[in-house]
Amino acid sequence: MLLFLTMLDSDEEQSKFVQLYHKYRYFLWYLARERLQDDHLAEDAVQETFLALTRHMDKVGSVESAATRNFLATIVKNKATDLWRKRQGIMEEKEASQKQEAEVSGEDVLDQYLVKESYERILQAIQKLDEIYRVVFEYKYLHELSDREIADLLGVTPKVVNVRIFRARKKLQNLLREECGSNEQTKSGQSR
Repeated sequence: MLLFLTMLDSDEEQSKFVQLYHKYRYFLWYLARERLQDDHLAEDAVQETFLALTRHMDKVGSVESAATRNFLATIVKNKATDLWRKRQGIMEEKEASQKQEAEVSGEDVLDQYLVKESYERILQAIQKLDEIYRVVFEYKYLHELSDREIADLLGVTPKVVNVRIFRARKKLQNLLREECGSNEQTKSGQSR
């Protein structure tokens, strides 16, 4: 954040920027994460948003206004879209490279596939959680926020956050168990 502050001219702009950063960073991260489905890219989108903000502080009114929130949301969505497009190009290059590597070592590819498949199943199960549980689960385990930070972000008590996380974990365990059970039934039904 210090780098951003050095880009601003006045103490007033710096003060407003700090307020905006602390008020909206998690909100912006969540928006970017929804688009990108990647924690690190979401963080990059937020950083690029605040970098862009240093060049457009004159367009920001009150820190608390809906217009400011919408302005920042628009920037982060555009930055996330740019990063997504960039990633698609990289992913296509990566897939071509992986195909070449796959021809060389078949077992490594199988291992990579199984890890990727497991990860994707867990992410799909998380997405099936009710929003009230999914949000706190993502904040806790994907963003590594403390219960206090999550509580402040959501406007609830840390105890409520703790209960929601507990319930989210239980629901996720049940979803994964159900999926494993249905996969086993499908496999046994196919082998008959």
